[in-house]
Amino acid sequence: MSDTAGRPLDARRDAAWLSIAEISAVGLALIGQVLLTSALIETVYGRWILLLDVFIAAFLVLDLGLPTLLARDGPLQPTSLRPAVWRVWRIQATVAVPVALLAGGIVLQRHPDVPLLVTAAAAVSLLHLATYAPRAALRAAGEARLEAWSKVIERSVMTGGYAFFMLQGETAVLPYAMVLVAGATAGLVCSAMLLHRTLGDVHTELGDLGSAWGTSWRPLVVTGAPFALTAAVLPYVSRIEKFLLAETHGYDAVAVFHVAQMAWAAGLVVPAAVRSALIPAFGAVRSSSTALSSAMREAEAWMAPLVPVGLFAGAWAVPPLFSFVFPASYTNGALGADAAHLFLVLLPGWGLAMMATPSLAGVQAGLNPWRYAGHAAAGLCCAVVAGVLLVPNNGPIGAAWAALSVCTVLALLALLLRPSWREFHGQAWTIAASSCLLVPWLWTHVWWASFGTAALLTWLGVAVARHDGLAHDNSEG
Repeated sequence: MSDTAGRPLDARRDAAWLSIAEISAVGLALIGQVLLTSALIETVYGRWILLLDVFIAAFLVLDLGLPTLLARDGPLQPTSLRPAVWRVWRIQATVAVPVALLAGGIVLQRHPDVPLLVTAAAAVSLLHLATYAPRAALRAAGEARLEAWSKVIERSVMTGGYAFFMLQGETAVLPYAMVLVAGATAGLVCSAMLLHRTLGDVHTELGDLGSAWGTSWRPLVVTGAPFALTAAVLPYVSRIEKFLLAETHGYDAVAVFHVAQMAWAAGLVVPAAVRSALIPAFGAVRSSSTALSSAMREAEAWMAPLVPVGLFAGAWAVPPLFSFVFPASYTNGALGADAAHLFLVLLPGWGLAMMATPSLAGVQAGLNPWRYAGHAAAGLCCAVVAGVLLVPNNGPIGAAWAALSVCTVLALLALLLRPSWREFHGQAWTIAASSCLLVPWLWTHVWWASFGTAALLTWLGVAVARHDGLAHDNSEG
């Protein structure tokens, strides 16, 4: 690590910062969604959510995998990160113009009556895309805490704007859409300014980050291709159910499923934050199979006790909030399902995602990133099959079961594709899998049994993590 920029990497510290920031940002986002569902009628709300999802799915291909390369290669030479971010922006902007025009034209043909709303959804998606590079650079420089602040500021602007318009009695969707544009702009400006302040004016050659970062764009784009293809595929994995619901059951069904999925996705920011912190740490040891295997095992050990705690906390805290903060139509079945029931069906997928995080981070940081693209492609195939089989005939509840099926397949695939099985942590995985099977199911039948099971499995997880920690310290000693 360079002495002139950033801080030494610490996966646990950075994961903690990113998790806290993501939880705070998602909490603000949930408040914003509560305000939106109260201010807008269900059909208008469902349509706006669908427009956002369409553009997010369409524009993430513009990622080109380059922010992931920044996070992976940046720790090698942090003083090269600022010019690297500018190169990423130039490449992405070159591709963005034709793709944005094509996607915007297609969506406008389907929604010709709301051109300003379509434009706002496109702008939000492009602005979010532009934030990925500076945030990845901050993370690679050991400044995950600053990346965290940029996310919280973005959500604060958004939620404050929603509250302002709601207090004014605004019921049209466009003002709320413009608030989201303002929030995304604030997030981009904040992350760029923090990067400038952190890395200063000391720059080194881009080639110091690796051979792919030479003068030509072609090697960089080719190296990022697996991550770019994955970025193009992953949005559909989590949105196939909503697209099918819109076609077969209407925007009301999209609205109720989105509320349940949104609360569930709020928990998924934790494994996503942990993975973001693990990628630079794993990238620093990716050339050594032994060191990478040891780092993955250590991460699995401290993830295990978090799974039963998180599952029980989600089952206990989230369902009662639906009836308290959302309109009654989202919980009384008037829209085709109860959002709280949908959430409990989805919940085990969170535990599987948590436990699969070290394996998936290892795949991303490993020497064969095409495995990561294959992981996403297989997930998309599963999402299409499960969605077609379950959504048309079962509506929102079928969408929830389809999403859980996809989570299960993705977790198993992460295991199969991990760079090394040398130090696979079977005990940690057994605890996590038992938690996913038992804690949510018992909650729906006998809540105190769910609590007891979660407490026992958490204790076992802590014991396993401590044992591994002591063994690691003894081996180093």
